[in-house]
Amino acid sequence: MTTEWNEVLDKLLELMRLDLKIARLDQAMARAPAEVKNRAAAVAGLDEKSKQVSDRVKLLKAQILLRENERKTHLAKIDKLKDQASEVRSNKEFVAFRSEISNLQGELDRLDGEVLKIMAVVEQAEAKLAEFDEEKGREQELADKAQAEIDEKQADVRAERDGLLKDRPEVTSKIPKEPLELYERVHQARGRGMAALEGNYCTGCGEVQTRNDVYVVQNRTRLVLCRSCNRILFQP
Repeated sequence: MTTEWNEVLDKLLELMRLDLKIARLDQAMARAPAEVKNRAAAVAGLDEKSKQVSDRVKLLKAQILLRENERKTHLAKIDKLKDQASEVRSNKEFVAFRSEISNLQGELDRLDGEVLKIMAVVEQAEAKLAEFDEEKGREQELADKAQAEIDEKQADVRAERDGLLKDRPEVTSKIPKEPLELYERVHQARGRGMAALEGNYCTGCGEVQTRNDVYVVQNRTRLVLCRSCNRILFQP
């Protein structure tokens, strides 16, 4: 093999290893916010549950108000009937008034019972709201803590990544134009510009390579591109 191609391949492999490190750091930065997103989703879920319960409480309180207004109407009727009953002259009229008052009192008792039942449900719902608020506070605290930890880690990862990106031009400057263009084109398209040869298979895409190309890759007599994915092949 020629010293020239051997050196070119070594420089391309150096570039590939550098790009793999950068890619791993990019992936780490992308994965890091996942915990924060999960915590934020939990907080949002609790907000939605709280809203549903709060809406139900509002509806229940509106029902209580309707019954209280109805109760006031019945009380006013009872007071009016009592006044009228005091002025009747016959026992028959008095009994009729008392019967109507009794019916209205029964309605009052029914309304009071319904209000008590609704108030019990409201009390339970408001207790549930308090639980949601407490749980939401815990989740928010965990989310804030996770965000702080991620910000710290992300700063370190970003600094390392930026350092590698600064080193990249120095590595690429040592690679001839044509091989570098081949590498960069495939690297941009497929995320990886080179692939190892395993037997006669490209590990990048699994394509079988010709016997002659395998021989050339093994002996480094020139650069060989995979016939399918166009990655530059190398022998590990």
